[in-house]
Amino acid sequence: MAENNIHEAPAWLTEDYVEKELCRYFGDDSLKLKKLGIVPATAKGDNYASVMTRIHVDYSSKDSKVLQTATFLVKTTFADKDPAANLLADYGVYTREMDIYEQILPHLGKMVRDELKDSRKLFAATVNVDRERDSILFEDLSLEQYKVACRLKKLDLEHTHLVLEKLATFHAVGAVLAERKPGIFDKNYDRGFFNKHVRGYEPIYKNLLQALSRSLELNKDLKERYQGKIDRLVGSIMDYGERSAAVNPGDFLALAHGDLWTTNVMFQYDGQGHPTNAILIDFQFSVWNSPAIDLHYFFSTSIQDNLRWKHQPELVQFYYYKLVESLKKLKYSRPIPNLFDFQLQFQARAFYAVFSSLIFEPCMLYTGKEEASIAQGLSPSESGIRFRDSVYSADHIKEKMVFTLPFLDQFGLLDEL
Repeated sequence: MAENNIHEAPAWLTEDYVEKELCRYFGDDSLKLKKLGIVPATAKGDNYASVMTRIHVDYSSKDSKVLQTATFLVKTTFADKDPAANLLADYGVYTREMDIYEQILPHLGKMVRDELKDSRKLFAATVNVDRERDSILFEDLSLEQYKVACRLKKLDLEHTHLVLEKLATFHAVGAVLAERKPGIFDKNYDRGFFNKHVRGYEPIYKNLLQALSRSLELNKDLKERYQGKIDRLVGSIMDYGERSAAVNPGDFLALAHGDLWTTNVMFQYDGQGHPTNAILIDFQFSVWNSPAIDLHYFFSTSIQDNLRWKHQPELVQFYYYKLVESLKKLKYSRPIPNLFDFQLQFQARAFYAVFSSLIFEPCMLYTGKEEASIAQGLSPSESGIRFRDSVYSADHIKEKMVFTLPFLDQFGLLDEL
């Protein structure tokens, strides 16, 4: 990624604004901001759906003569002229995430602490939700030594088990919250990457699949076996995707994270380097759906290949028993599927693994020099085509497709469904 490909901080993020929000957060009107430092928290391409800015503050108050320091993160939308802004707005992602941080996560966090007796954090604390500016200000967890694992190396079994444990907790408390507060997820929680309302991502999916097809020209065996299937998939990706995300009678449903991959999880470690906690971040695509969509997405994008190719059923089993344990502690009264039925539910959502593996994962693992953005996925320009081709021409992606395509094909997921 080019080093100068960074998003500028929003113009409204001024000293006056930050001082006002800090006074509100700390409940101290005497607080005075002495210094404000603003730096980008992510480069372009590190996050395809938002802009992250880190702010460093020095402040004082009447109760403390010593200068205090703190760091926070500000999450904002793209500029109005960015092609991503309109696309993401159609999916309701900004309103939804503000709702989640303001209205949902406080309930879920309390249930985890009080009823599951787990004192570990599950989310970052919210400082302020600003709906006028479509922004969220929250604590910077890097100060507690939380960090993101390497998206290229992916997660080993120890990290994977911890994420599945925390994901099971998240799904359980979301399901119980819906039971206790009927209708809480009825509005704006039905627009994931595939849904019945909007197809804004369709040209991106098609453009990237076409780039994948072009890349197969360089491998005679893969071309003969899979290029025709990928070409047919271009015209069917949205129909199959919507079918895989449809809610079926009898399904166990919960609040799914919707975008669970390596960089949307942060880990805390002990002195020996073992992960002791994992928190979930970035809830823009959270939806009321089957937990299986999170599992497929996570397995396809974030765990080491050996775990994915050889151990998926037992990882689903590990997750399932953690889910059931939490649901029982929370006294969930609706039917809990047995493991056999839950594995069937996982299989019924299997097409989610196709778009995750063939479209999203290559972009997530991108290390090339072209600008990586939603705009580049949409654009018919030479630059857009060059970016998409470079995604699939990378050696590590070409090597991965040798295993990914047969893995998906053995389940019939590349045939007409």
